[in-house]
This record gives sequence, structure tokens and C-alpha cells, in this order.
Amino acid sequence: MKKILGAIFILILISCNSTSKKEKELLEKENELLQRELELTKKEQNSDSKEIENKKEIAKTDIKVEQKKEPVKTTTGYTFDNFHISESRVGIFSKGMTISDVYNTIPKEQIKKIVGYGEFADDTYDDYEIYDSNGKKILILTPKQNGNTNSKINRISILDNRFKTTEKIGLNSTFGDLTKYYSTDKISPDMEHIVVDVEHINAWFSIRKTELQDGWWNGKGIDKSKIPSNAKFDGITIWWK
Repeated sequence: MKKILGAIFILILISCNSTSKKEKELLEKENELLQRELELTKKEQNSDSKEIENKKEIAKTDIKVEQKKEPVKTTTGYTFDNFHISESRVGIFSKGMTISDVYNTIPKEQIKKIVGYGEFADDTYDDYEIYDSNGKKILILTPKQNGNTNSKINRISILDNRFKTTEKIGLNSTFGDLTKYYSTDKISPDMEHIVVDVEHINAWFSIRKTELQDGWWNGKGIDKSKIPSNAKFDGITIWWK
């Protein structure tokens, strides 16, 4: 009996020792896993910090490259500052100038040649649109002859209300304004307008027929009393013969 009890006691001790060994092994494995996780975390942190540093360096490089770039150069054309209308001048253009003279006066980028049309299908002209430095169309120059840049300017259509006579008459001025300074005896009808011919400055001032009072045509001509004093000009043309 004593032998049996002794054997049982020995088995219990062996079992306890075995269990404690297993627990130790488990603890050691857990420690190893924790150590590995800590090492991985450190590596990830180091990697993230390196990536952030790399991004900062790239950003600095981009800024330096941007700073080294030359500023964009902007080209400016001819700036018009003369808008006076007289018998022999419209701004910088004077009577007797040719289209070649115009090209020698302002940059070609501010001149655009187009085909102009008259009242009839066969009426075509070489029209030269003139633009200011902001790209706004301000004048149309028409020479006497088509296809000849040595031809003199025959007609100037004024499209910008900055152009005015000495008396400050320009686009959007009224018939009443004009009658204060010029004779308005020569008036003729056009397709959609009536045209007031002011010989003193070789100019035609056009008014839309829709601005006129009923009965403006009396059978013989235009009744000036039917032209309201506040009727505005929507076109001015200078003629040089």
C-alpha cells in the first residue's frame, strides 16, 4: 500500500512539474510575440517618419523649382490714347495714310483683315478691323482699292464711344447734341437708318428708323421735326476722298 501511495505521489509531482514547464513555455512564447510586435511597431513608426521626411523634401524641392521658374512674360500691344475726331484725323490715323502705313503704326496683331459687304451682293470691300491693347474692336478702316495695301484709307467706321469731336459728339450722342454745333440739312434714308451728313468734318451720323416719330417721311424727304432730339447715334463714319 505504501508503495502504491508513493507511486501516486511521484506521478502528481511529475504532472505539476510538467504543467509548470508548459506554462513557462507559453509565457516565453507570449513574450517573444510581444517583442516581435514591438519591433514591428518601431519599424512602422520609423518608416512613417521617413515617408513624412521624404514628402517634406519633395515639397521643398517643388518650391525651389517654382521659385527658379521665370515669370510669365506678357506682351502688350499699342495703347490708344488719342480719340479725337476731326476733318482730317481719327485718333492716330490721318487723311492720306495707306494700309501699309497702318501696319507700320500699330502691331499687326491688332489688325484683322475681313471682307466687308455693301447694300448689294457685288459690293465687297477690304475692311481692316482695328483692336486696342485689350482686344476690343474700336475702328474699321476701308481703303479705296481692294487687294492693295498701298491704297489710301477711304472710310473709317467708328465703333468705340471714346472717339469724339471737339464738341464731344460721338456714339450715343443725340441728334439734339449735333444740331447745337453743326448744320443738319443733309439727311438721307438708308436700309434701316437715316444718315445725317456733316460736311464740316466729312462725317455721317446714323440713327435707327425705329427712333423716329411716325410720318418722318413726308413723300419728298425726311421731316426733321419727326427726329426726336434725344434720338441717339449708333454709327459714325468718316469719309476721306
